Amino acid sequence: MLSLKYIGAVPAKTMKKFNLFKVGVSDEMDAEFRRVTILTNVVYVLIFFLLLPYLVYYLPDYLKIERLTFRATIPWLAWASCILGFMLNSFRRHLLSKTFFICVWILVVTVVPVTAGRNHIVALFLHPFYCTVTAVIIHLTFSHKHEKLLYYFFLGVTWLLTIFSYEFLMHYNPHLEVTAFFTNGFFRWRMIILMIAVFINASIIYLIQLNHDFYNALQKRNDTISAQYKTLECQRKDLEELKQRLEEKVKARTKLLLEQNNKLREYTFFNSHILRAPVSRIRGLLYLLSVDTPEDEERRIRSLLAESMTELDRAIKSINDKLQQAELLEDPK
Repeated sequence: MLSLKYIGAVPAKTMKKFNLFKVGVSDEMDAEFRRVTILTNVVYVLIFFLLLPYLVYYLPDYLKIERLTFRATIPWLAWASCILGFMLNSFRRHLLSKTFFICVWILVVTVVPVTAGRNHIVALFLHPFYCTVTAVIIHLTFSHKHEKLLYYFFLGVTWLLTIFSYEFLMHYNPHLEVTAFFTNGFFRWRMIILMIAVFINASIIYLIQLNHDFYNALQKRNDTISAQYKTLECQRKDLEELKQRLEEKVKARTKLLLEQNNKLREYTFFNSHILRAPVSRIRGLLYLLSVDTPEDEERRIRSLLAESMTELDRAIKSINDKLQQAELLEDPK
C-alpha cells in the first residue's frame, strides 16, 4: 500500500510543477532568450486553443469533402505548425522552431490564400489584418537584440505584404469587384490600414519593452535575493562552525572539571583515610611516651613512631603529587 501511494504521488507532484509556457526553458539560458522562448510558447498555446474549437466545429464538414483542397487545409496546417513548433521548443531547437512556424504561418495565412484565387471582397480587409497579426507574432517570437537578421527579415516581408496588400490581391484576383470606396479613396484606405498596423505594432513593441524592463528588474531582484541568500548561507555555516567549536570547548571544559573533581575526591580520600591513620597512630604513640613505660616498650614505641612518621611523609608527598597534577591540567582554548 505504501509503494502504491508513493507511486501515485509522484505524477501529481510532477504535474504541479509542469508549466506549458516554460517548456524548453532552462536556468542556464540568457535572460532575453528565456523571455522570448516563454513568449513563443504563449503564442503556440494561444493559437492552438483558438483554432481547436473551429476545427472541432467544422470537422464534420471536412469529413464530407470528397476532394480536399489546399485552401481547406490551411487551418489544419496552422494548427499543426503550432504543435510541431512547440515540440521543437521542448527539444531545445528554439531557432528552428520559430523559423519554421513563421515561414508556415506567412505562407498559409497571408500568401497561399491570395495566390489560390477566388477571394471575396472581404479579403481586402482580412489580408492586412492577418499581416498585422503576423507582425505581432514576429515581435513576440524573435529577439530584436540577438536575432536581428531573422527579426527584420520576417518583419520586412510582413510589412511589404501589408503595404502592397491591395496590389497583391488584385494581381492574383483580377475578378474582384472593387467598389468606389477603394478606387476613389484608395490612398485614404491605404493610410487607414497603415495607421492601424503602425498603432498595433507600436503598442506591442511598447508592451514588449515594458515586459522586458519588468523582467530585467525582476531578474535583478532575484539576483539580489540570491546574493543575500548566499550571504545568509555563509553566515549560517559560520554559526554552525562556531556552535561546533563551542560544543567541543564545553566538552573539553567538562572533561577538565571532571578530572579536577576526581583529583579533589582523591585528595579528600587521602585526607580522610590515608593521612588520618598515621596521624592518629603518631598521636597515640606520643601519648604512650608521655606515661611511664618500661625501657624495652619505649624503644618499640619509638620504632613504631618512626615508621608512622615515614608513612606520614609518604602520604604527604603523594598528596602534593596529586595537587601538582591537578594544577598541570590545562584549560583548552
